[in-house]
Amino acid sequence: MTELSFALRAEQAMETLLQYVSDHDALADLDADLIDGVLRIDFDSGAVLILNRQEPVRQLWLASPEGPAHFGLDEASGEWRNDRTGESLTAALGRVFSQQVGEPVTIDTAL
Repeated sequence: MTELSFALRAEQAMETLLQYVSDHDALADLDADLIDGVLRIDFDSGAVLILNRQEPVRQLWLASPEGPAHFGLDEASGEWRNDRTGESLTAALGRVFSQQVGEPVTIDTAL
């Protein structure tokens, strides 16, 4: 994957997630901003989730109340996968959102 294609895929993933947050009833009231390749979501509890792209290593880095995680794009499946556990980014985000908003959240859109 070239640096340009990575940047485009990463930005598309963050824009899709931002749109998902604003469209999902349980998440719509959260403060979410995407600025210069950094997506920040503030929860009512005071917790913060940050997703940003790391172009030199071609990964999305997630900082959340669960701690840090790094996700690389699995081109065969088209999914962002945790480089340690293999978990998908959508599964990790769904779990964090569920814990923070107190109800089940399943991200059913491809990032």
